[in-house]
Amino acid sequence: MSSLNWNDLIKEAGENTNSYEPLPKGDYELKVIEAKSTTTQTGKTMFKLTTEVQGGPHANRRVWDNLVISPENPKALNMFFMKAGVLGLNRDFFQSNPTNAQIEQALMNRSFRATVDQRTYNGNVGNEITQYHKSEAAVAAPVQASAAPAQSAAPAPAPAPAPAPAPSSPVSGEEPF
Repeated sequence: MSSLNWNDLIKEAGENTNSYEPLPKGDYELKVIEAKSTTTQTGKTMFKLTTEVQGGPHANRRVWDNLVISPENPKALNMFFMKAGVLGLNRDFFQSNPTNAQIEQALMNRSFRATVDQRTYNGNVGNEITQYHKSEAAVAAPVQASAAPAQSAAPAPAPAPAPAPAPSSPVSGEEPF
């Protein structure tokens, strides 16, 4: 027997419990709130990102993206490094040969600006990030991978802000490093 009062929960949730509307197309300031490494069905390493809109009428709404490492496809691999670069994970970070756990930790709380579009998949309309841009709100300093394992007991201190970057251009036309 359930100990929840479902009638009260339905009333508390309000009227919009049966609908979900994707975000309108446009640019949004996003922040990574979860990064999880996994393996695709084809055996590639992938980082699943959950991001959250930072401000405006759609504040706290979420957008998801996957960063897939495709060694056999130079264009796709370049796209991975361009997106990671926008998120502050630059060449120096990857040259330190970080573990997936270190990459997950480094992606957390990274802010960026994204162009979000809508797409239909299996008959459902959802959002997709079509371009990554350096954030105008907060640009974090590049991260260094640490040889020590991540500590989970206390959050890491916030990195110091980097000097203001040159005007950003969309990722699709940028060099990764």
